[in-house]
Amino acid sequence: MRTDFFVAALFRPEGERFLVLRPAEFPASFFFATSWDEKVRELTLLTEDGFRVRLTEMGLSSDEEDYQLERARGLHLSVR
Repeated sequence: MRTDFFVAALFRPEGERFLVLRPAEFPASFFFATSWDEKVRELTLLTEDGFRVRLTEMGLSSDEEDYQLERARGLHLSVR
């Protein structure tokens, strides 16, 4: 299992969205934001299809993508 990136799922008004981030990709503003809305504003939120495309581009196999999708769903972030 790769550990060079972070995955999570978020419930948004438009539906479930996913994050794929490497530590160096976290925007500095994420750590100084005063609300979740500010934190999320600078992150790239993906649909499930976009999530899978991003993982494919990173060289993950279909089985690894399935694992990361379930992992992301297990790490739902609460954004209010």
